[in-house]
Amino acid sequence: MATATILHVGDDPCHRIPVMEQGGLSVVQSECSLGAIQHVLAESPAFSAVTFHNEAYPPAEVVISTARALSAAPLVLFHNPFVHCDPSAFDLVIPVQTSPLVWLNSLHEAILESCRLRQASAQLRQDCADVRAASQRLQIASGRNQANRIDVDLLWKSEREE
Repeated sequence: MATATILHVGDDPCHRIPVMEQGGLSVVQSECSLGAIQHVLAESPAFSAVTFHNEAYPPAEVVISTARALSAAPLVLFHNPFVHCDPSAFDLVIPVQTSPLVWLNSLHEAILESCRLRQASAQLRQDCADVRAASQRLQIASGRNQANRIDVDLLWKSEREE
């Protein structure tokens, strides 16, 4: 697998970025603001995951929803339960005090699962396109058959007349 690139939104008070980099991930850091997220995702929307934290304050909902809208990557929250943040907005929630080996493994698994889902989705889109094309061919053939109807009565009449 190629090196996965992570977008880390906000500061890094728990020094997770060096752990991710030591774990073989490439990390791009962004401010936790709407403009910063829009800019970074416009420049490179192909991140493998987008990570957030709520150590001192929760990320703004508009930032989370913008990241969701502009990126197909899973959203990951390093979650501090003492700071309110809706964990259902994220694909992976890593509790505070989780061992770096455990959360790094979970992050890798989320990235792999996201890749599998994207591949399955691409295959389903191709299958759907194939079915639509076959359906269109059948509609065209059906239209031609309706336009060139054979009059069965005419066939019987001509045989009887002979």
